[in-house]
Amino acid sequence: MNEYYSIFLNALRKGSVERKTDLMTGGESLFQDGTLLASLGSGSGPVPSLTETVKAEPHLVLFGSGHIGKALYDLAVLQKMRITVLDDRSELLTANRFPLAERHIAPYDELLSKDYDAVSPAFVIFTHGHSFDTDCLRYALKYNSSYIGMIGSKTKSAKALETLREEGFPEETLERVHTPIGLPIGAETPEEIAVSIMAEIIACYRKEKGFSTADPALISMMAEQKGVEVRIVAKKGSAPRAVGSMMLVTGNQVYGTIGGGAIEKTAIEEARRMLREGIEYQTRDYNLTPSGDIGMVCGGDETLLFRVF
Repeated sequence: MNEYYSIFLNALRKGSVERKTDLMTGGESLFQDGTLLASLGSGSGPVPSLTETVKAEPHLVLFGSGHIGKALYDLAVLQKMRITVLDDRSELLTANRFPLAERHIAPYDELLSKDYDAVSPAFVIFTHGHSFDTDCLRYALKYNSSYIGMIGSKTKSAKALETLREEGFPEETLERVHTPIGLPIGAETPEEIAVSIMAEIIACYRKEKGFSTADPALISMMAEQKGVEVRIVAKKGSAPRAVGSMMLVTGNQVYGTIGGGAIEKTAIEEARRMLREGIEYQTRDYNLTPSGDIGMVCGGDETLLFRVF
């Protein structure tokens, strides 16, 4: 177990993390709410080269697998989101309809008695006949989520919120709930409603500016095995991925992405050269234009951090 990445993962469950990196030495420190959590190498030093706010990528959790759930799942697949779907209807929640989702089929009282290990969950509630919506909302409010949305009319939504208010949920907690759900785009079909919901999820997640994202599944892998962390630490122009995008390279496997194409192929080769030659840390600059060193056409420049752990 790599303690640094394990601590990183656990911190992401609680919220955003401040990561300070010394690009000269590779030293790095993690902070949350001003408290030092962990350090790698020599730490970030008094003046780190790079300071980032890091948030976990959202994990879509759907309570319901009907028409809107299926349309929302399809949109999430396009964005490479991790997806969990819960329903008591085995005839709808099938591998054919939701092939890339983690599926859980059981009565709702059983479903709501478990934890699904979703880091930064985006909960969307639309159970059949709205029979279990309030129960699902009560469950969702227990977690540190990136979004909570519940479908339904203003009257139904107000009744559900009043029920929870009477149960003692504080007003600031109930204010986290988006209901009626979705951005007001005049949506009517299940597919249009799904677009409005996904747009609202993205708007909530991206409300803060200037943060980096991390894939909790990738951080979990890095906590469990050895390899090379490859991370974008600077970019200019139209480079395909943002600062903070990461990849884990081992001797025979690659997890995550820094953008694909020639830059990714070159980075994988460089990471494996480091493993062969015993190089522990470096940064490399790449030009992503047709006249650059790797002949890409997307444009821009990237600086990659390579660190063996």
